[in-house]
Amino acid sequence: MAFSPLKLLMVTDNARRFCGRVSPALRADLAHRAFEVDAYTLDALPSDLNVESYDGLVLGFPVFGTGRDGAPSQAILDFVDTLGDLDEVRVALFCVYQIWEGPSLLRFQSILENLGAEVHCSQAFWFLKPKYRKHELPAEIMVRIR
Repeated sequence: MAFSPLKLLMVTDNARRFCGRVSPALRADLAHRAFEVDAYTLDALPSDLNVESYDGLVLGFPVFGTGRDGAPSQAILDFVDTLGDLDEVRVALFCVYQIWEGPSLLRFQSILENLGAEVHCSQAFWFLKPKYRKHELPAEIMVRIR
C-alpha cells in the first residue's frame, strides 16, 4: 500500500499578527513530518471549506494582555460555530499570548469537546519568543492525529 500523507486544516485568528509569528513555522514543521497542510486565516477562508475532508484540524488564536479572562478570541469561536457538529474531528490547539495565556486553551478545549471534537494536544506560544519549544506541537500532532 502506497503512503499517502494525512491532510490537516490549519485555521488561525491572526488579529494583530500574533498567530502569524507561529503559523508559518508550524506549517513547515508539519509538512516536514509528512502532513499535507492547508492553512488559512479567518479573513481569508474559502467559501467551500469542508472540515470533513481533512484528517485533523489545527486552530490558533491570540491572547491579548494578561490573559486573565482566559477566553479564546470571539472570531475563532464564531468560526467554530459555523462548523456545526464536530463529532470525531481530531483537533490540535495553539494560542499566542502577549503576557500570560491564562486558561484560554483549557476553556477552548472544553467548548470543542462539548461540540463532539476530540482535542488531542495544545500549546501556548509567547509572542516575544515564538520559536521557543516550537517542535513540541508538531511532534504531538504527528503522534496523536493519525
